[in-house]
Amino acid sequence: MMLTPARRLHVLASLGLAGALVAMLWHGLDMAATHPALAAVVLVLFAANALWLSAAAVAALIGLWTMQSPPARRELPRPPAPMQRCAILWLVCGEPPEPMAQRIKALLDGLDRSGQSQSCTVFVLSDTQGAQALAREAAALAPLKNRIIWRNRTAPEGRKPGNLHDWLIDHGDAFDTMLVLDADSSFDAARLADMRSMMAQDAQLGLVQAAIRLRPGDSRIAAMQRLSARLCGPVFVHALARLSGDAGNYWGHNALLRVAAFAQVSQLAPLSGPAPFGGPVLSHDFIEAALMRAAGWRVRIAPDARGSLEDAPETVSGHLRRDRRWAQGNLQHLRLIGRRGLHPASRLHLLAGIHSYLSAPIWLALVLLMGSGAVHASAQAIWSLLGALVLLVVPKFAGVAAHRRTMRHAASRRILWRALVAELWLTTLFAPIGMIRRSGFVLSVLAGKDAGWNPSGQVVRRAGFTGRGEQISAVGILIAVITPQMLIGTSATALLSAAMVMPVVAPLLAAHWLIRWLDDSTTHDPVARYYDASTTRFLAVGGSGAALAIHRPLWADGITSTEAAAAHANDLIANAALSALGRTPERVCDLGCGVGGSLFHLARLWPNAQMAGITLSATQVQLARMHARARGLSQQCTFVQSDFTLPTTLPRADLVLAIESHVHTDSASRFLEAARAHLAPGGILVVVDDMLARTDDHLSPRERALVRTFARGWRLGHVTPRRTFVTRAQALGYDALAEHDLNPMLRLDRKRDHALRLAGPVADWLGLTRFAVFANMVGGNALTQAYRAGIMSYSMVVLRAPDAAQTGPDRQTRRQVAA
Repeated sequence: MMLTPARRLHVLASLGLAGALVAMLWHGLDMAATHPALAAVVLVLFAANALWLSAAAVAALIGLWTMQSPPARRELPRPPAPMQRCAILWLVCGEPPEPMAQRIKALLDGLDRSGQSQSCTVFVLSDTQGAQALAREAAALAPLKNRIIWRNRTAPEGRKPGNLHDWLIDHGDAFDTMLVLDADSSFDAARLADMRSMMAQDAQLGLVQAAIRLRPGDSRIAAMQRLSARLCGPVFVHALARLSGDAGNYWGHNALLRVAAFAQVSQLAPLSGPAPFGGPVLSHDFIEAALMRAAGWRVRIAPDARGSLEDAPETVSGHLRRDRRWAQGNLQHLRLIGRRGLHPASRLHLLAGIHSYLSAPIWLALVLLMGSGAVHASAQAIWSLLGALVLLVVPKFAGVAAHRRTMRHAASRRILWRALVAELWLTTLFAPIGMIRRSGFVLSVLAGKDAGWNPSGQVVRRAGFTGRGEQISAVGILIAVITPQMLIGTSATALLSAAMVMPVVAPLLAAHWLIRWLDDSTTHDPVARYYDASTTRFLAVGGSGAALAIHRPLWADGITSTEAAAAHANDLIANAALSALGRTPERVCDLGCGVGGSLFHLARLWPNAQMAGITLSATQVQLARMHARARGLSQQCTFVQSDFTLPTTLPRADLVLAIESHVHTDSASRFLEAARAHLAPGGILVVVDDMLARTDDHLSPRERALVRTFARGWRLGHVTPRRTFVTRAQALGYDALAEHDLNPMLRLDRKRDHALRLAGPVADWLGLTRFAVFANMVGGNALTQAYRAGIMSYSMVVLRAPDAAQTGPDRQTRRQVAA
């Protein structure tokens, strides 16, 4: 490997910095009081990690230098090369198909706009198993069936590499290049055009790996990963591209590969012996890139992350379970790093992956050896530790410098600095947990325990992952540090040793609560947070939980139980739909579906109809899917966590219902426009919700205050008069079929209503509406008072969507008003 100036700088600076840190530690050790063998062990272990930190810090600075080089030095975009046939391969194995379908549609539309659709074919290569999961996948992809090729392997062998190899056998000869994407990947058509042009102009270019951005997640652990990637990712990937040259790496997805090149390395032979060091190579992508380069193909990293995205794990458990598989895969590389013929840069890629896991037990060993007094150190040793900390934060500040040069406004720079502080805070809290877990992963692999292969679509949170293991580890570290000091020193030295390891021990002791905090949602959507916090309470209080209802019970004549009253709205909707359609609907969509109670009720009435529910709340989706499985309705009822005002790939429905959900949108018009996107031509929309009985200009100041308090407490976007709602629907082309005032079926004199009359104003006065439980009290009391004042109407409105075959003035508007 030729030592370019950048490579020479990287090697010399890394060795120099690491040597300086080791020298400082050596001068800080008390050699007279330390066994020479233990001193040597500490120096060797510290040297290994110091070299790793130094290499990362110098690489980040090289990346910053590269990013700040004049634009003239950068490679200009090339025109697309449509003469080459490109296969776009989405690999899925049980992941939620609806988001993937949205991303596929977005890329297809981009291919159309960029003129690449004739030379590109999209394949969905599915290893999803189980009738229910396959039915859900088929339903999500059905709207795209004429634009993609969907193939499911009934007997998936060889995991992801086997899936790709089977595609090569069946279709590889028809294509020149292949864009490999995971189920959570998305890719921009313009970015693809640039990469196809790179490959078309270089016959020896076998692989182009695009840099990848992380999408925003809902949890703090996802936010931590995204912040780290946004800050450090650009400088690292630019450095990696510059230093590795044409011997880059492959990360398994978001990469364009030459079919002929990949075909040469696609059949990786299993390693001899049993797992974990034997068997299938889990981290196969690194090896595929190394073998491709060894075969004479160029492998490049394209540092521009524009249009290349993926998701990050949303829970600590999901993050660590993936990390366990990666640990085993990277440690398997110990058997492959010495393979004959590999390029030196490829060996360095493998070494970096290996050391990323070995560094954790090294740090843990250094904490124990130096904290326990087995290796005695003077105050001078602190300088080596401070130096290591400085190197640790250099990539973060390099990332800030890279971003800052593009930010002209002071406000943007303040946001950048806040992001840096948040990233430092989150990673500092999580680092001890990661160290303990990664140390455990390495020991587990060394002990011969196989992690197996768990595709991301099949990974669920372990119920037993509570952080107790980290707490036990913290106690063990304290005992290991304090006990020797108590035996050979004094209580003061024991306390000093405990204080020295406290930055590591404190997060571990708090791991049980810290992990729950990291898993918590950080979404800023007030509606989603409100229902995530309130749903289980809604189901437990009030008696409607048996019907899985999160709406008001309707006490029609003959109804004697709360469960029946809670389900009566569903019967009214079913009767209205049958009357308007003249038949049983084939597809039903519930906008704001709660935990699925209405859809389950309708599924019993119409067993051949397909049901789909959309809700912002992750908690509601989880509960709805659980109840669907318990009722044997998973194949008939699909639940999606999404905003129903956003574009969807769900099939259009004959019947769309919205029970107490339309008020969470910005306005009645916004809701009606969104609902129209979910309706088949001529389909029926039934809305059951709280509406004003008269217009705002007919309300007194006190009545307006009640409505505002109701909206504030229940996180509403609008409260619209029923008459105005219908008028706006007609302006958008709906036919108004019926309006019903359901007030006579409400009960407003329950004991809880009287209790809320006292508790609601008190909670509001104390400013407690930021907490969901008190917000519900405040909003509920205001709503009850508004009904008693006659200014609210619990209404059911039945509308027909515009019919594509029936437009213009000949359309007849039919309306029935029932008081």
